[in-house]
Amino acid sequence: MKLRLLVATAFIAACSTPTVETPMPAPDASHLQALERTSAAGALAHLPVWTGIEAADVEPGVQALLAELEAQFTAIEQSPEPTWAGLMVPLERINLRLGRVFGPISHLLSVKYADPLQTAFDAVRPDLVAFSNRMAQSSAVYEAMKTLADSAEAATLNTAQKRILSESIRGMERAGVHLQGAAKARYQEIQTRLADLSNTFRTNLVKEEKTARVRAHEKHEVEGIPAAILEMAAKTAREDGVDGASTEDGPWHFQVNGVNYTVVTHGAHRPLREAFYRAYRARGTSQTLDNRPVLEEILSLRQEMAALVGFDSYAALSVDAKMAPSTEAVWELLDALEAAAKPVARSEQDDLLAFMRAQGAEEADDLQPWDVSYWSEKLQESRYGYDSEGLRQYFQLPVVLDGLFALTEKLYGATVTPATDRAPLWDDDMMFFEVRQNDAVVAGFYLDPYARAGEKRGGAWMNTVVDRTRLLAPAGGTSSLPVALLVMNARPPAEGQPALMSLDEVRTLFHEFGHATQLLFTEIEDGGASGLDLVEWDAVELASQFNEYWMDHPPFLKGLSRHVETGEPLDDALINRIIDSANFMAGNATLRQVLYAKADFLIHERYGKEGENRSPMDMEQQVAEATQVLPSLEGESLLPAFTHLFAGGYAAGYYSYKWAEVLAADAFGAFQEVGLDNAEGVREVAGHFKSTVLALGGSLPAEEVYRQFRGRDASPDALLRKQGLM
Repeated sequence: MKLRLLVATAFIAACSTPTVETPMPAPDASHLQALERTSAAGALAHLPVWTGIEAADVEPGVQALLAELEAQFTAIEQSPEPTWAGLMVPLERINLRLGRVFGPISHLLSVKYADPLQTAFDAVRPDLVAFSNRMAQSSAVYEAMKTLADSAEAATLNTAQKRILSESIRGMERAGVHLQGAAKARYQEIQTRLADLSNTFRTNLVKEEKTARVRAHEKHEVEGIPAAILEMAAKTAREDGVDGASTEDGPWHFQVNGVNYTVVTHGAHRPLREAFYRAYRARGTSQTLDNRPVLEEILSLRQEMAALVGFDSYAALSVDAKMAPSTEAVWELLDALEAAAKPVARSEQDDLLAFMRAQGAEEADDLQPWDVSYWSEKLQESRYGYDSEGLRQYFQLPVVLDGLFALTEKLYGATVTPATDRAPLWDDDMMFFEVRQNDAVVAGFYLDPYARAGEKRGGAWMNTVVDRTRLLAPAGGTSSLPVALLVMNARPPAEGQPALMSLDEVRTLFHEFGHATQLLFTEIEDGGASGLDLVEWDAVELASQFNEYWMDHPPFLKGLSRHVETGEPLDDALINRIIDSANFMAGNATLRQVLYAKADFLIHERYGKEGENRSPMDMEQQVAEATQVLPSLEGESLLPAFTHLFAGGYAAGYYSYKWAEVLAADAFGAFQEVGLDNAEGVREVAGHFKSTVLALGGSLPAEEVYRQFRGRDASPDALLRKQGLM
């Protein structure tokens, strides 16, 4: 998942020179200086000093920053100069500075949550929203932009600058620049309240994870659960005050998070599977941290906001800024995918029940949602001769990283090397890397790989630390070097061992690194359109999902594997079985994504509208009943824990995963057409992919960028064939 924080980042490679830090402010220096302090790692500059961000500096420092920026913006408004240098450059400087202060604070709340920092951020967030609203709704700036767009200078702007200007004008229109009086004031109230609610939604889940537990006391209850998970559960029990809790004898306290969901996948004890499944699906609904009223208010305010700026629904407002041409086009894609997947999903269900009966499983006559993952895993083991937990022994994080970086060099001619000792970090388990091309550092990135319950929110994401932009160019350079951050929630390593990864975790790493390649290799030096800036949200998953496809190429997958004890790679027969299993339960997996996308789009299109009396959870449930084949829990809802929609950037846009998956499958088809073992042909196609999809950022609409790469529009056929749905 790609998230857009306020901060600008870049993938950067550190040189062999030591880290040079900006001196600490003197005792009487402002709090703002402390927040703006940055560090350099060789050629990579503008890196936040993460551990130097203190809660005590946030409120006074941010107030000082906003006072300075308010004065600068007032000067622009009072005498707007309708030129690129006089208008657009000063505006970018303001946004850059905002991002370099707020971005790191926001990021730390996602990966190193602490109540004092949250309290400090809450205190200043309304002022940030108010200032952002003021910038977005400035009539003077809007008119100056339109004057610039109609001027002779506009013809001399480069492609990226032209798009930055046109999209800035459209963005201000979507933000209500034409609103006056009470309507304008109401829009600003909504924006402030939405920021508060999204923060509450996210924070509730982080807080809940600190205390939510599923407990087991007897050995028979934990049969089948991997030892690494039991070790973590015993450690949690000791932290909860249970003296003598051990991996072998328990008791075991399972934190209710994604890492421990393997209880449902591998636990032989059905009651424990049920208990964990129910607890996991109940996230966001606890009495004191209930996200249901939060999300309902968010949806109501989004609909009201959309109406204020002239749209029928928030879904229509969302699509206006995306690659999809209309809301109808979104529904058409999702309906087509559902129609293709449902017959396959029904066949998969029949196969699963037949297997369960053959194994003597009593639950075959009463299949429940907590049985599906467990028996699907057993069926996969039986059919393909491996189990997902056993495969972990072959995928060591250091070896997987070596394989990923070798692929990067093969495709794009770029080398990736560690530089952790030279960069400021926010956790001891982090890594930092530099990216070189032609022996010159061109970018860098952070990797924060492991789950940290109670301080790091779930999921995985990529974000920008430093954008490529002329405004941050070093002496003698034309622009800053980009730096990215990649965050995962993989299982932490056992003591004395490297981290062992599941296939899903390996795919997640490839996915997030794919996002980063659009930042690492961007050639656009205008900050507003470099990297992922201005890339439409439903095209932003193209590079990430494309990068995953390499894992289905047998020689490459073999190169990622090395048994943790023997050092042997996976044998060819097992690799072929793994790849053959790629479409295992693909019909139901597609329906699950269609459910999420349809529920998201429906609630943002219909909730609160005239004649619509269903709650968001009821709307989701009705979509599930019409879409799904396998059973679900009565009243089950993903929405109270769906951070993508209510604390991220995917509201009325979760369909983007499937939209971009069509692009990614079609793009990978270009490599398949020349032959994946044709080294010269692959390099040629990769060079074209790099010079278009990865290099051009948001300087052109995504459909034009894709046509430059492929010579035509994408077709869904490649995806349907790949997933066995066609």
